[in-house]
Amino acid sequence: MNVEITGRHVVITPPIHAYVLKRLRRFSKLLGEQLSFHVILGVEKDRHTAEILLKSKMLDLTGTGETTDMYTSITRAVVKLEKRALKHKSKIIETKRHIAKAKSVAEKSGVGVPASSAARGRRNGIQEEEGRKKPMALEEAVLELGQSDYPFVVFRNADSGAVNVLYRRKDGSLGLIQA
Repeated sequence: MNVEITGRHVVITPPIHAYVLKRLRRFSKLLGEQLSFHVILGVEKDRHTAEILLKSKMLDLTGTGETTDMYTSITRAVVKLEKRALKHKSKIIETKRHIAKAKSVAEKSGVGVPASSAARGRRNGIQEEEGRKKPMALEEAVLELGQSDYPFVVFRNADSGAVNVLYRRKDGSLGLIQA
């Protein structure tokens, strides 16, 4: 963690320096060790301002605070910066979870379209997906529907060889269409 503190019309005293370092330590837990901070403190009449610039591999963030007290200004800037960092981190985590869930559902159902061929599978606004190649027994299809997020499962019946659709009705029971 690299911290640079500069002042505009203010002397950076050791207690202010220690306070800034103490407040910025929590970001290494949140975003990792490869962080760089530039803290700009300023005083103009009764306005004490603190501006903190955070740079990491993933993002660049800025937090500002302005009050009549320098310590409160630093705290406000850190809080704003922390909110933005948490928001960014939660977006990353949510995206990873969404991708992992989509891959998991696709692998379990055998229906997923790889990301590279997703554009090829779309014609006239209709999304095409490949179905499972091997035939399934009705019991397997019931299990598949229970694990799937989709309200139906299209499968080739292992007994008859026909294409069937097993679907979940609004009342919670299951329906079967045999083609």
